[in-house]
Amino acid sequence: MIATRAHAFLLAAVLTATAAAPAGAAEAADTLCFVQFHHPGDEHEPDTPTGRTWNRGDHRRKFLLQRAVSLAAPGAAPTEGEVVFWAEWEPPSLLLGRFEKPAGDEPRFLFRPVQGEFRKADPPYQNTDPFVFGGPFLYGNCKQHTRKGRPTDLRSLKEGSVILFGSNRGGSRFVLDTVFVVDGWTPYTNADYAGTLKGKVPPEYFDITLHPIAHDAATGAEPPRSYRLYTGATPERPYRGMFSYFPCRPFREGDPRGFARPVIRLPGIVDDELRGWQRMNPQEDIESVVKLWHEVTRQVLKQGLSLGVRAEMPGKP
Repeated sequence: MIATRAHAFLLAAVLTATAAAPAGAAEAADTLCFVQFHHPGDEHEPDTPTGRTWNRGDHRRKFLLQRAVSLAAPGAAPTEGEVVFWAEWEPPSLLLGRFEKPAGDEPRFLFRPVQGEFRKADPPYQNTDPFVFGGPFLYGNCKQHTRKGRPTDLRSLKEGSVILFGSNRGGSRFVLDTVFVVDGWTPYTNADYAGTLKGKVPPEYFDITLHPIAHDAATGAEPPRSYRLYTGATPERPYRGMFSYFPCRPFREGDPRGFARPVIRLPGIVDDELRGWQRMNPQEDIESVVKLWHEVTRQVLKQGLSLGVRAEMPGKP
């Protein structure tokens, strides 16, 4: 079931990947990049005895338990089962357990993601981006505009670009939660997204990510903005051998500890002290991107982790 849905959504995204940008949008020339993308890395805490309600504050990460497809290494046979991993998931989640003696940057809580229904609120519900559930990974809004509304270079990534989503921990290390390989993209705005993206993304993605993005525009808080919804490469459809993944580990019942996000060291590419924005790292050719992707993957595997390539869409509570 997971693979069938993934192929359907991937096909729809690929068919529109080279569509023109919205009328009137100022577009820079597409650039091949190996992006270090910083987002907040603090861990979500429960806000009820049984879990966490939909986040309406600052973005954070969760340590999740979910069924997924994973690889022990590039080219290895895929396995399907319960895994644990770090991700952004801002809708509700169920608290499954607490780790009593976490070490270093290990998690304190284990959550199960569950679906939530979007509602307009003040403060607003947070969106989830990147999105690693239900099919090919999706990335479609975060930091694609400055606070003043100007488009950033993240709106003009060339196919084959790689985004390392992660966080600064301790002031001197970059820890990774998602590797995103750009396979294609679809233009949309927060005014026309409902029609433009219908049938091209999982239906749950509207409540989880798109409706929260559009909420401010609908209330007049900001003018309509244009975005790119990027689709990630998969092992079934890799880009020059590269595919998107999240570091994970098979779930072991009764395990007293989770795992810290893997530290990535890439001198000249990854800034160990980067906080709050992104480093674009333009590349001259795809060969250099492939080489860097393999080095990041080598470091992830060396830290005892597997490559999660598709997480099952969370169910209803």
